[in-house]
Amino acid sequence: MDDKQRQRLDAHAVQAYVTIAEMSAEGEVEFGEDYILGYTGADLPTFNFFVPLRLTGLTDESLADAAAFFKTRHTMYAVSLEEHRVPDGTEYLSVRRYQPLPPQPIVASDVLPDSVENRDDFQVKNITTVPDLTAFYSVLRAVYDYTPEEVMLLFPSTHLQTERLRHYIGFTDDGLPVCAGTLICAENVASVWNLATLDNFRRRGLATSLLNNMLFDARQHGCDMSMIYATPMGFSLFNELGFKLFGMRQWFLPQEIG
Repeated sequence: MDDKQRQRLDAHAVQAYVTIAEMSAEGEVEFGEDYILGYTGADLPTFNFFVPLRLTGLTDESLADAAAFFKTRHTMYAVSLEEHRVPDGTEYLSVRRYQPLPPQPIVASDVLPDSVENRDDFQVKNITTVPDLTAFYSVLRAVYDYTPEEVMLLFPSTHLQTERLRHYIGFTDDGLPVCAGTLICAENVASVWNLATLDNFRRRGLATSLLNNMLFDARQHGCDMSMIYATPMGFSLFNELGFKLFGMRQWFLPQEIG
């Protein structure tokens, strides 16, 4: 992956964070010179985030700005640290007693599918109606333990009226919603978020089929690269699908949360 591609992926990641915050029901974004603050209204630390964009964005002053920003909104938050943007940031936060969560591989690919995989036992839909959005909610609540209020804050019905991000739902042949995912397109790069499968339907290739459909749609909308914030467990799957390690992200919780 060349430097230009890496710069596009980094620019996309910034736009994705902004999109997630701005398009939530109570969304708000504030830009510092070298960092982003994003508020969604949900009481979930990783959906209210401080993102340093370079080493100069991670200072005692910027951390104080973040603490004040979220304190006035009476919500928890987390620092999203990508090691290639902010070298030595992990040590900086550890010294200040921020509590680390497990690191996540960031994977990327410059090959998007040129066809979709059709299965008789599984149907993927781009969500355009409230009933399908409700089915999307049901999968996310089951997998991530979100409350009804949280999913409606994070993924309001206004999402059905935009092309900035698109939600997808996968149904079994008897109409049961079992897979879900969100696609964000910016800088001609697509990133996949909230990829989820109900426990009883894992290891059947359903998430792979859903991902294939989502990235095919991204290609149809002009994207030629993709990225995913994977879990360590999911890294091997994405590697098998042709994704390569791009970087690592780690969330840090302020001491009063952790």
